[in-house]
Amino acid sequence: MSIEAGYWRVTPEEFKGLLSDPKAAGSFFGNDLESLDDPEALLVAIEEREASGRHLSVGTDWHALHFLLTGEGDIWKKIAPPPLGNVVQGGKETPWECTYGHVRSLTPDEVREVAQALEGISVEELRSRFNVESFNAAQIYPHGRRGAWTVEDVESVFDFYPLLVLFFQEAAKAGEMVLLSSD
Repeated sequence: MSIEAGYWRVTPEEFKGLLSDPKAAGSFFGNDLESLDDPEALLVAIEEREASGRHLSVGTDWHALHFLLTGEGDIWKKIAPPPLGNVVQGGKETPWECTYGHVRSLTPDEVREVAQALEGISVEELRSRFNVESFNAAQIYPHGRRGAWTVEDVESVFDFYPLLVLFFQEAAKAGEMVLLSSD
């Protein structure tokens, strides 16, 4: 089983609604057991949400992204400072459980700060920060424990990075919050 990171854009009003309605929150995050009675409808709802542009998955590349942005490899012992630390580790814990901990939320102000910080880092700059030896020494997930990071492995980070920047820019422009989940 692997750890994958996902992001959701929500308005502050939607967030308040999710907080006040546990059933709606369960459906939103796809962990409402009652929705398993109709798996086809659940699958359609998940696909629609993901196609909306308000959801982004970075898969198992979250740790590599965090290391490239912050230089911090040991995310379990040291919290990287905002705004770049907020991209993977940030936010306030919510009441909603995810597979690894709780869903976390970034406020609209935190989202704006992240968007501004990401705008200042190009794919080329991010690429220049990659070093196979550093990644393997820091045991960056998912390849670090095997000491198996290669240049090819990190390409997926550079592929999705522009989508991540755009995701935060659009959320900031709309005054939205961002929810982070590790599943």
